[in-house]
Amino acid sequence: LAAFCEAFHAVNPLRVPNFAFAWLELVSNRMFMPRLLMVKNQKGWPLFQRLLVQLLHFLEPFLRCVTLHDSARLLYKGTVRMLLVLLHDFPQFLCDYHYAFCDIMPIPCVQIRNLILSAFPWNMKLPDPFMPNLKVDLLPEIRAAPRIVAHYTSTLLQLN
Repeated sequence: LAAFCEAFHAVNPLRVPNFAFAWLELVSNRMFMPRLLMVKNQKGWPLFQRLLVQLLHFLEPFLRCVTLHDSARLLYKGTVRMLLVLLHDFPQFLCDYHYAFCDIMPIPCVQIRNLILSAFPWNMKLPDPFMPNLKVDLLPEIRAAPRIVAHYTSTLLQLN
C-alpha cells in the first residue's frame, strides 16, 4: 500500500492536472482507501493524509471562486463524496487531521469545512443540543483535549 501511495503522490493533481479525475477515483477506491486506513497502529493515516492534502491544495484555487466550472464542480462533488465516506467510516481520521485540512480550505468553502469539523470519535457521545438547560461547560467531554496529529506549529511560525 505504501508503494501505491508513493505512486499516487508522484502523479497527484498538482503535478498531473489532466489525471485528476482518475487520480481521485483511484485514491478513493473501495479496495485502496479503507485498507490503507485500517492498517495496524494507524500507520496508513499519514500516507492518506498527504494524498488528501494534495487534492485539497489542487482544489483550493477553484474553490476561491463563487461559481465553479463544470469540471471543477465534478471534482468537488467527488471530493465531498469521499469526505462523506471518511466521515461515516473513519471519523477519527478526520478528527486527528482536521487542522491540516481546514487550514487549506478557503473561507467560501463552508461545506467541506463543516464536513471535516462535524467528525467526532466513535467513543464520544454527543449531547442532545435541544436538551433544556444544557451547560456545555459541565460536560465531561469538554475537559479532554482534542488529538491534533497535524503540524500546526509550522503554520503558527509562518505567521510570525
